[in-house]
Amino acid sequence: MKYSRGPKKAGNKRSPKNRYIVGTLEVNPAGFGFILPKKAGLPDIYVAEEDMGDAIHGDEVKAVVYKNRQKNKLYGKIKKVLSRNTNEITGLIRRRNGVLILVPLNRRYNFTLLLQDNTNLDDGTIVVAEIKKYPSFPFPGEGKAIKVLGSENDPAVRILALMEEYKISNDFPRDVLIEAEKIREMPPYYVSFDEREDLRGEIAITVDPSDAKDFDDALSVKKIDDGWIVMVHIADVAEYVRPGGSIDLEARDRSFSVYLVDRAVPMLPPQLSSDLCSLVEGKDRLCLTVKMTLDRRGDLLGYEIVPSVIRVRKRLIYEEVQELLDGKRTLGKELDEVIGFLAAVAKVLYEKRKKSGMIEFDFPEARVELDDEGRPIGVNVIERVFAYRIVEHLMILANSVIAEYLFKSDVLAIYRVHEKPAREKLMELKDTLSSLGIELKRIGQSNKAINRLLKQVEGLPCKRVVHSLVLRSLPRARYDVKCLGHFGLALRYYLHFTSPIRRYPDLMVHRVVHALIAKDPKMLDRLDFQDLHIVATYASAMEERIEDAERTSVKIKMVEYMANKIGEVVEGVISWVTPRGLFVELANTVEGFVPLEDLSACDKIFYNEGNLSLRGSGAKTFSLGDMVKVKLTHVDKGANQIYFHLLLDGE
Repeated sequence: MKYSRGPKKAGNKRSPKNRYIVGTLEVNPAGFGFILPKKAGLPDIYVAEEDMGDAIHGDEVKAVVYKNRQKNKLYGKIKKVLSRNTNEITGLIRRRNGVLILVPLNRRYNFTLLLQDNTNLDDGTIVVAEIKKYPSFPFPGEGKAIKVLGSENDPAVRILALMEEYKISNDFPRDVLIEAEKIREMPPYYVSFDEREDLRGEIAITVDPSDAKDFDDALSVKKIDDGWIVMVHIADVAEYVRPGGSIDLEARDRSFSVYLVDRAVPMLPPQLSSDLCSLVEGKDRLCLTVKMTLDRRGDLLGYEIVPSVIRVRKRLIYEEVQELLDGKRTLGKELDEVIGFLAAVAKVLYEKRKKSGMIEFDFPEARVELDDEGRPIGVNVIERVFAYRIVEHLMILANSVIAEYLFKSDVLAIYRVHEKPAREKLMELKDTLSSLGIELKRIGQSNKAINRLLKQVEGLPCKRVVHSLVLRSLPRARYDVKCLGHFGLALRYYLHFTSPIRRYPDLMVHRVVHALIAKDPKMLDRLDFQDLHIVATYASAMEERIEDAERTSVKIKMVEYMANKIGEVVEGVISWVTPRGLFVELANTVEGFVPLEDLSACDKIFYNEGNLSLRGSGAKTFSLGDMVKVKLTHVDKGANQIYFHLLLDGE
């Protein structure tokens, strides 16, 4: 966008030539937000809370855009809501001076509703409310409760409320279940059992978490003179889920399986996801198998894609595989050998990808342990042992092989796209890192430049914060009908093929592969560009929504867990800074908030937007990456928030 020098506006702002922009409002729980422009190539536009009007998170809006000369940043003021994201809000009832207030559970909905005609509701009740009047800063909106879910003290209700809010259902429509029951009786759609390559004699294994219920993929390997033949077997879901059928339409609508903290909600009905399509140990299963010949350097010498039938020899979990690799257990000669070969292949592929520029972020992943009643009893960081890499890198290999195969076959498909970061984002990153004492002469748009930066902070206390900042500067990966490559993986060709039980784009890719294998022009003619584009766009949006739901479900249980830790003193790192206070992340990934008023001992507090810091009048500064001691003061289950008191010198 180009901007005119034009007349000065209030707040040292000036109007650009292209003064209006249309996009989606994404609100931060801290109150501010960003407009994600509808037009590709435009930067995100910052919007202050007071400039949002009556727009709420997820709305499509039209805004006027200004540029601040001093900060060289874009600011927006919303003028009109073009379409609403929702007219229903799930929230917690609070009774204030006899008035019922609804506080949304999703803090991106940073407002309250005054409830009408609901005087019989108790404080602490979680309800679904219809919005009658949208809020406009600083005034609340108005609403009416239409569904009562239960008490906030019931551990099951918070997750049910989350599912209600994100429209996640455990139940499948009756026509879907009827079709699922009849699937075994249906004739072959692509390839009959007898026409498939019989690979039941191969030693095939699955490696998954201990609580996995659906098994998309299995692995086989053979050692040859100068390398290996690796087979990646993927459940042939397309053979069972017919295009346009009830199951297909429901899967398309769901787009993904959802993995909440206490349950998994499958994309496909259980008859398929946990049984017929799942690569269960000891059962004959239909697959699409990618046979790949690799040399000792990990270079691909050739590949073949075949419809197959396999029988998984052994179901393994990551911990078992790692113990074998560490020499702490044996699974028998044959399995030990297979796992050893797979580990060798994964190691070669990993080293090869690192050299090519694959970006590796180091974020600890936490698992909340629950008791039988759904109450949290622990928060533990999952150790990412090498066993995870075995599956990860072989799946990446299969995905990239299929992507290149489809691209060079000149057929329509859905690709997994991750584009390089915008130069503006990198310059913002450079400025922020400078405030952390990390000086960069320049920062390029290449993966290797990003990796050099990540290597620069290895071993520093601010490492996790820097990794988070770098990730925020990169665009989200998405689905697209164009093969635009994957920046993070440093791959020219990439898509998702290996999880058709839990991802609808993978199922669509399987159908294209089947059409090519069959060399059936009629099947290829049925592929519709517009339809694939719609699926790709919708799946990208659904993926973001589902990831948000999954993270929130974990946060709910973390808040419940920390409610039993009031008064404890712990160490953490300042993970974000806002005008309202500090966020502090603990070693187990639990994050809490230190309100600005908690820093009153510093007298006046000044917020520096440029370097994301708070400075007290006594020259005490709180910046991203600082190690601090905090005391857990309280939790707000309604707001899903943990609160800390920052312990200053002498406390």
